Amino acid sequence: MINGDDLRAMRVNAAISQEKMAKKLDCDRKTIINYELGVSDIRSKQLFMWLVYCKIDSGSLLNEIKQIRDQVNRTKTSSLQDEE
Repeated sequence: MINGDDLRAMRVNAAISQEKMAKKLDCDRKTIINYELGVSDIRSKQLFMWLVYCKIDSGSLLNEIKQIRDQVNRTKTSSLQDEE
């Protein structure tokens, strides 16, 4: 799991200030601070953009997700319906 310390380390390693990251993610600096302190969780879309801006390869994760989706689509198991 990626936590606030990880987010900060990636950002610092990429030489991106909190203010610049906030502009890239279209949010305010306080939001970035909250992500990095673990006060709030980063949304998945913003996380992927964070990875892109920090030049972190997310390709292997996306490939694994695609493989799982393809496997599920092949089996088309209808018995996994949510219970009420």
